[in-house]
Amino acid sequence: MLKVKYNTIIIKNSIDVAIKILEEEYLNLSESGNFFCIVKSQYRDGYIDKDFFDLIEYATEKLNLYYINTIVIPEDTDKLDNILYCVWFVKDKKEFHFNKDEIREKPIWKDVEWGKRKKNYNPKGKDPGNVWIPTKDDGKANITEHLLLSTFNVFDRILDATISDNGKYLIIVDSDKLRNYKYNKFGEIRYIPFKRDDIFLGNYIYVGRKGKEETKVIFNTSENMVGIENKSIDLIVTSPPYWDLKNYYKKNQIGQESYDIYSSRMNTVWSECYDKLNDKGSLWININIRIRNGKPILLPKLFIDQCKKIGFIYRGILIWHKSSGIPTNSKNLSDHHEYVLIFTKSNDTKINIKKLFEFKDYKNDTISGKLFWNINRKAGSVGKNTIHPAIFPTELINRIVNVSTLECDFVLDPFLGSGTSLIAAVNNKRNFIGYEFNEGFKNLMDERFNRELINDEIEVKFIF
Repeated sequence: MLKVKYNTIIIKNSIDVAIKILEEEYLNLSESGNFFCIVKSQYRDGYIDKDFFDLIEYATEKLNLYYINTIVIPEDTDKLDNILYCVWFVKDKKEFHFNKDEIREKPIWKDVEWGKRKKNYNPKGKDPGNVWIPTKDDGKANITEHLLLSTFNVFDRILDATISDNGKYLIIVDSDKLRNYKYNKFGEIRYIPFKRDDIFLGNYIYVGRKGKEETKVIFNTSENMVGIENKSIDLIVTSPPYWDLKNYYKKNQIGQESYDIYSSRMNTVWSECYDKLNDKGSLWININIRIRNGKPILLPKLFIDQCKKIGFIYRGILIWHKSSGIPTNSKNLSDHHEYVLIFTKSNDTKINIKKLFEFKDYKNDTISGKLFWNINRKAGSVGKNTIHPAIFPTELINRIVNVSTLECDFVLDPFLGSGTSLIAAVNNKRNFIGYEFNEGFKNLMDERFNRELINDEIEVKFIF
């Protein structure tokens, strides 16, 4: 007798258990079915041992599953790591069943929310996106509360969108309290206990500096940062170039070569960063997963593996939540987040964990702060038709600078771009060194520095 296949399989457990269940139940998922793995980063001795990037790599390369998206969900916890990653896979990227209309959220304000993009307005509701934080409003375009979804709420959302009334599902849970969940009479719940550890960003060490502020931009490759003394930098923060994505029309720029050469060159940059960073410093890398020809390009995992091999300690992931997302098709969720990877060189760091709890981005204290930041990026905020379209918001760097450095500390950005990290560092009275390969960005930097630097007396030295 042919075994009845599941329409949806949800795994809320460890990454190891998720991989095991994916292997065991692969043949029991219908061809139009969905896998959802709800996991957290796994820690060992205070550093990340495995994370959801490892899960994506295994599922796509070993099991030939198709990766669709990663939904991030804040968890109801007082722990520093309050992030659940709901990683979504399918067996058939064309035939999988997903009805977004079933989980749309009420539009809060049509004219403000959609602006000139009213053609994207859907009377059935707005795309919930890949950051699941529902809201309440006062009916006058003002959010009054951000809501936490319970685990049962998350299960409901997934099943509402992926199965019919008679659909069959399997859920693997890690808590005895979740065994009582029931969506319909065709479901099955299995319990595999798992205990999680919390993140450890190091022991906070207060070590201040004194001295005259210095700010300089070096137009050269960061593959050989000869202009910086070893162990002289307190913070490295950067948004590196993606592979085969943006062409800034500069010969020998990183990102337009073969993937293997790109990987090798980025490894050289991270090695240079390790040498320049002092033992109490930290490295913060803003990067995202990119889909190319239907397959994920796991640059976050590439950088994690490279940095760990060099000697960095992989500490955690900061979620940068962007309220305005990138629209997608009817069988996916709009993109509303990016990742910031956090590394240190030792257990004694300048990262002030107490400051992480001070940020109040949401009208819900359980969500606010920690490693879940809601910072929007306004389109056209640095001018239209700019030659550098990939600009991250100054507020993101402001926070990283204040959390991980003190006044007069040295901040480095090996991929300076339009100068955002310089503006954030200097306005917070830090010394700054930036490397930028494309000297064509100087005019844009000048324009931004004249407009955004608080202290008019700051002299930015440009070295060609």
